[in-house]
Amino acid sequence: MRSRILHIIVLLFWASGTWAQTADSVRTYTKERPLVYEDAWDLWPYVFLNEDGEAVGYNVDLLKMIFRELHIPYVIRLKPTSVALDDLKAGRSDLMCGMDANFHDEYARYGQSVIQIFTHSVAHQKGNSKIVKSLQDLGRYRVIVHTNSFSHHMMMQRGWGNNAIPYNDMREAVQRAHNDAASQIVWNTMSLKWLIQTKHFDNLKLTPLQIPHGEYKFMSNNPVLLQQMDSVYAMLNSSGQLQAIQNKWFYPEHKDSGIPQWIWKVVIGLSLLILMSVAYYVVYRRQERKMTHEVKRSNKRLALILKTSRVRIWILHVETKTVTQYDDSGQEMNEEPPLRDFLRFVQPSDVKPLVVALNEIVAQQCEQQTLDVRAKDDQGGRHRYLTIGLAVLRRDKHGRPSDIIGTTSDVTDEHVRQMQVKDTMLRYQSIFENTLVDAVTYDENGYMTDMNDKASLAFPGGKETALANHINLKDVLGDDLPPLDELQPMHMTRMFKVDSDARVFNKDLHTDTMYYEMQLVPVRNAAGKLLTIFGTGRDVSEMVNSYQKLQHNAELMEQANEEMNTYIGNIDYVLKNGGVRMVIYSPTQHTLTIFSGIDKAQYVLTQTRALALVDHDYHDETLRLFSSMDNLTQAVLTSTIKTNLRTKDQLTAYLYFSFVPVKDAAGKVIDYFGMCRDISEIKNAEDQLAVETRKAQEVEEVKSAFLRNMSYEIRTPLSSVVGFAELFAMDHSTDDESFFIEEIKQNSAHLLRLINDILFLSRLDAHMIEFKQNSVDFAAYFEPRCREAWQCPHAEAVSLEIDSPYERLLVETDEKNLGIVIDQLLHNAAEHTEQGFVRASYNYNGAELVITIQDSGCGIPEERLEHIFQRFGSQNGSGTGLGLPICHEIVGQMGGKIHIQSEVGKGTTVRVTIPCTSSEIVSK
Repeated sequence: MRSRILHIIVLLFWASGTWAQTADSVRTYTKERPLVYEDAWDLWPYVFLNEDGEAVGYNVDLLKMIFRELHIPYVIRLKPTSVALDDLKAGRSDLMCGMDANFHDEYARYGQSVIQIFTHSVAHQKGNSKIVKSLQDLGRYRVIVHTNSFSHHMMMQRGWGNNAIPYNDMREAVQRAHNDAASQIVWNTMSLKWLIQTKHFDNLKLTPLQIPHGEYKFMSNNPVLLQQMDSVYAMLNSSGQLQAIQNKWFYPEHKDSGIPQWIWKVVIGLSLLILMSVAYYVVYRRQERKMTHEVKRSNKRLALILKTSRVRIWILHVETKTVTQYDDSGQEMNEEPPLRDFLRFVQPSDVKPLVVALNEIVAQQCEQQTLDVRAKDDQGGRHRYLTIGLAVLRRDKHGRPSDIIGTTSDVTDEHVRQMQVKDTMLRYQSIFENTLVDAVTYDENGYMTDMNDKASLAFPGGKETALANHINLKDVLGDDLPPLDELQPMHMTRMFKVDSDARVFNKDLHTDTMYYEMQLVPVRNAAGKLLTIFGTGRDVSEMVNSYQKLQHNAELMEQANEEMNTYIGNIDYVLKNGGVRMVIYSPTQHTLTIFSGIDKAQYVLTQTRALALVDHDYHDETLRLFSSMDNLTQAVLTSTIKTNLRTKDQLTAYLYFSFVPVKDAAGKVIDYFGMCRDISEIKNAEDQLAVETRKAQEVEEVKSAFLRNMSYEIRTPLSSVVGFAELFAMDHSTDDESFFIEEIKQNSAHLLRLINDILFLSRLDAHMIEFKQNSVDFAAYFEPRCREAWQCPHAEAVSLEIDSPYERLLVETDEKNLGIVIDQLLHNAAEHTEQGFVRASYNYNGAELVITIQDSGCGIPEERLEHIFQRFGSQNGSGTGLGLPICHEIVGQMGGKIHIQSEVGKGTTVRVTIPCTSSEIVSK
């Protein structure tokens, strides 16, 4: 019934967590997006890959059970530990199990449930005498550790990294320990136990290591998931459902009978109770019959000892390993617990020495032993300290000890007093030696007995020399010292001078003049007798000298202020009448302050406000200036800025800024101080001159481009026309006339196209082509335009393929000039393709129209691609070489880009992107 109620409560918590997850828009795990659990692939038996490459282990079975309760789809992936941690931190996985340690804090949060307690043991060969048993042993012996494990991190933090032998695969480490008698492994106890049992290494054993244990918890960056995992885990653990998988992986020798654990506990408890009752009855009756007389004599002896020494007595029966206890009056107590239960009052670390002492007495190596132990306090307070004495009480017929008597004395109060005295001495010594003032002690006669390190600095020979001089309080205070019996706490300041003061103390100081502040406190016993005098003091000479200099500096400051006021007045006059302003820029507040006077701020501008006053063309320059000062550049910064403001003469205002970094004592830049000067007249004159110069250069460039294009390669077709025309005047065959005429026609047409291209290109260079944006249904425009362009000469074995993915596509573009680009690209493709296909396609990506012309022709060599847009650069010499430059100029002036990809023998792909907007899109 209790388990059912707990199950309902956990489900209610889970349901509330699921509701919160939905309300907070936390991720919901589905079959399409399951929960991803990643963990280490080599943490036996918690999680690892078996021989079939499957993820198995205690963690896997536990998480599958929890996921079934939560109805969460999941995926399990095992990786190296560092990779799994990085995936969890980056959000590529949702869950992991790991140690709650500071070196894991950066990767994820931890759940509240402790899945396992990681204790540490040392795996070593049997018979090895140098075994790591304590934390300090790790600093003396070399041990094998798992890379980046808890023990590895702990050794690195304590400076014992050279003693660590890191292994990534702990199976290899166990194999090494099996083969090498000197090797020792420090790792998780359960993992080492599982590997040793799996490998059947009978020569290896485990020894517990006394170092802090680790808590193994759920890890995730999803707090809702962690809360659900903790809730279901608590339910499964409390109902005993986890016992089966714990036995499976950690205690295979335990078989799960299917009976609840609490039933077994009840049965075992009842059985033990019955056995203890029977044993008690049998032992009691036997002792009553055989040892009545001896018990009476022993009781008398024990009663006498207890009354005189206030000790507790107990007797260990060697054969049965049980203990008979006696109370304060020497009466035998009814219970006779086993030795193991009797020693539970002793701290675990002190149990072993006590057992060793008992074994030595049983083995007749000694007759008696005495040792100190610590005991647990049942009241939950401090530890109790006991002195235990052991001796042989009786022997059997063979002379071997059969009973050992033990006496237990509680020395807690004495131990506490000793610790208090020790603590008081340590505190006194710490305060005496580490105080920042001089501390000196004197005996009851006034002679110096001790001083701290701070006081010894005043003596050239140090503490030993000062004590050897036997300095007395009279050497310090002279006649001002009252009788020591009447001395009361004193506080005073004294001045010591070498010329006028011959006291020993002053001679030892080796100083001309010193002002010294001191305090004396006499310490007396309860009877009022003087025991010692405690004195503290400090050298206040610097403080006195500083005060004397302060008055002198005040006079100098007043004089300097008068000179500064005169200087400030002169600067204010220059700033007011010279057209110059002081400016200060603060990198921390990102503000620019302009001063019309040395202490009068005229404007305080933020970066945003300052940029609003700057001309658009100078935004980048201004931002670079601000960025340099924000980055605390240590160089002098100058810049000329054009603003949106107007001067009194209605000229555009130009300001010249010059900044110098202002540094603190450490050399760090804290501000920038500078000057601002109005250079509007100069810059406006320069701008006007630049405009006129640019106009003249543009005219010259247009003329040069036109003449260059007209004269380049125009001679070749013209020479052909003239040459074939002259052949008519020479002797020739009438059959050749048709050939002459055809050549003249072809070269004339070529010359005409060349002149047209040159003229069009010249107009493009001069930006004389006007681009008009019209609404065009490109789906209806593209295919007819491609068909019309395909009427150019082309090989019969070449087919034209047109791909139009839209029923209707209205875009804003210049269809006339864009059609010139399509015609030229199709002509080029047809000219260089002997067989195969030429494919024309287009697409719209939301901001750009992308036109692609692809052919299966001869291709373009890689070295030609770099110069493909140069003018008069035909690939095979058959064309004018102006087609692609024209396309490049048109596309560029339309704001687009043209890109060519080609491979010799496999064809060429030309891709044109034109920025445009679309008002209607209907896809096929």
